[in-house]
Amino acid sequence: MDSGFINRLVGTSIVVVAAIIFIPNILDGEKVHFKEGFKAIPERPEFATVDLQAVIDERAAQAPQVQGAPIEDIASDDHKFVAASTDDDITVESQEAPTQSDKPKIEQKSTPKQVAISASEPKREPSSNLTSMAYVIQLGSFSHKPNVDALVAKLKKNGFKAFTRPVKTPNGTLTKVFVGPDLNKAKLEAKLPKLKTLTKLNVRLTQFEIVK
Repeated sequence: MDSGFINRLVGTSIVVVAAIIFIPNILDGEKVHFKEGFKAIPERPEFATVDLQAVIDERAAQAPQVQGAPIEDIASDDHKFVAASTDDDITVESQEAPTQSDKPKIEQKSTPKQVAISASEPKREPSSNLTSMAYVIQLGSFSHKPNVDALVAKLKKNGFKAFTRPVKTPNGTLTKVFVGPDLNKAKLEAKLPKLKTLTKLNVRLTQFEIVK
């Protein structure tokens, strides 16, 4: 073959190869490089610690105050009990005045009476064993503690189960005295005449809610 033809063929091949390599780069312009982007996971936020006890104390301080026991418009029975106690003292003094021969009769009458009372008052179970509703006998409301103590002692001495509860009134706090509680309403009703004679008070039967 002619050497000139060979040279032209080789040159043409070089040009074609160069065109294949460089022309796409020239036509495409600036290449865009793609990167796989990963979103950074945010760190776990820090939670502020809360003092629950402080929150509870604050809520309790801001809460409205709970109203106390209702105020009852009742009068004191101290004067009735004092008058009854004075009558009892006069009766005792008049009974001590007779001669020595009359004293054994008084003792004989009082002894069977005490035995009868103890027999009619069986031992009750504690009030915690009772249901949520029972009955009591209300004897009166007193402002002087000595009168309350004296009345309770007198009731227990005669075989009655007595207890007290404070009550608010417009004139101050009084103390109510009760006998009971008992589930048997008729049983307490039978004691009303005896308690009225013993205390000279206006006793009455009422319902009593037992706090468990």
